[in-house]
Amino acid sequence: MDRFRDRLRRLALAVATFSLIGAGASAQTPDLPQRRPGLWRISTVSPEVGLATHDVCIEAGDSLIGATDATCEPPTIEPAQDQWIVTLSCPRAGGRDVTSLLFTGDFSSWYRAQAKTTFTRADGTAAPGSGFTIDAKYLGPDCPKDASPQDSR
Repeated sequence: MDRFRDRLRRLALAVATFSLIGAGASAQTPDLPQRRPGLWRISTVSPEVGLATHDVCIEAGDSLIGATDATCEPPTIEPAQDQWIVTLSCPRAGGRDVTSLLFTGDFSSWYRAQAKTTFTRADGTAAPGSGFTIDAKYLGPDCPKDASPQDSR
């Protein structure tokens, strides 16, 4: 049961992080597309956590993948025609988390990210994987003055 709770905690953290992708500027990644600045509705769904929807203000230059933990390896980015594959690898207590994301969309009106996270223990064995999907829709150029990236709908 403790392993399940730990896995659920890691997934909830990943979902929360990626549902707010780009909220708070980070270094721009030139290989990834840029979203149109303005208000976006970002919905994240996973079997373990369910559905979470946030209205997020995106500024020019906000990175699609957001800031990563300082202990993580630099993300790898592989363009594949009109898609982008991003892999994030981070050490965690007792092993390593690897999250792979497949991004699609026009990034001016919508985009989708499909993610799979795996945890490999220090002994090389893998824990059961998990995943989530992000759907984002552009709502308009104006962000409410009282909106913050943490506000949920």
